[in-house]
Amino acid sequence: MVSDFEKICQEDFNQYREISKRFQNVRMENPSELNELTRDTWLLASRWSEIQSMASKIGQECGVNKTDFQNWAYQKYRQLQELHITCRSWYRLAVEEERQIRMMEGV
Repeated sequence: MVSDFEKICQEDFNQYREISKRFQNVRMENPSELNELTRDTWLLASRWSEIQSMASKIGQECGVNKTDFQNWAYQKYRQLQELHITCRSWYRLAVEEERQIRMMEGV
């Protein structure tokens, strides 16, 4: 189901979709990809936080309910925040695993 709000923030929502796809395909064996995704989710979450904070202005300009738009934008922000936390945790685990493998190979 496509939200009418997607039309208001089309480029931002496209970036949100792309991040979601990248997250679905990320592999624990690739710490550099996890690190990049961690950074990108944080940056995009910051953008969605900004969008949410401008809900009154956007609502007036686009003729949409401010509260509904703000809630929608907040949900995108929160989801990105959760992805960021997950990727950051996975990155730490992947780096630690690589370190342990190198130590075991050195023994």
